Amino acid sequence: MLNCDSDLIDGRALALKSIFTGEYRSKIITTHGTYFSKLTPKNVLNKACLTYFSTKEGRKQAASSLLNYSKKPPFIIAPNEIGVFPTKSPQNPDCVWIFNHRLNVEEVVKGQSVVTFVNGTSINVKASKNTILKQKQRLHTLMSISHLMHREKELYAGVK
Repeated sequence: MLNCDSDLIDGRALALKSIFTGEYRSKIITTHGTYFSKLTPKNVLNKACLTYFSTKEGRKQAASSLLNYSKKPPFIIAPNEIGVFPTKSPQNPDCVWIFNHRLNVEEVVKGQSVVTFVNGTSINVKASKNTILKQKQRLHTLMSISHLMHREKELYAGVK
């Protein structure tokens, strides 16, 4: 376990969750380890979005507009690379942010699931399997739309 406040939200980020341990407010689970940050998940995500010249709110508004979905919208941090979805309302301390990786979900009791990523990393999430899979599908839909829009811009650039 490492303590770190640097930018850890990249293609290797698996999940981000709130913690309330001493001075740390976030736990960042990646393919190469678990890290702790003094920043809240909201601030970690906003800092990651700023790296790509936007804000978390801007990314959420764009996603809500494209998907016509305003509650718990997934959003893209880095176009065609990094996307994330919340398992609960972001204001809920039990919200876990899950990034776009292949995963398996097993509901262990009603409203509580274990999410296991391809590399074998597992996390407990206070959300139903259905909720997690629905949110994952919304993220993948958003990323597909985004990819197609970028592709269309390239294909039709300069065409009148």
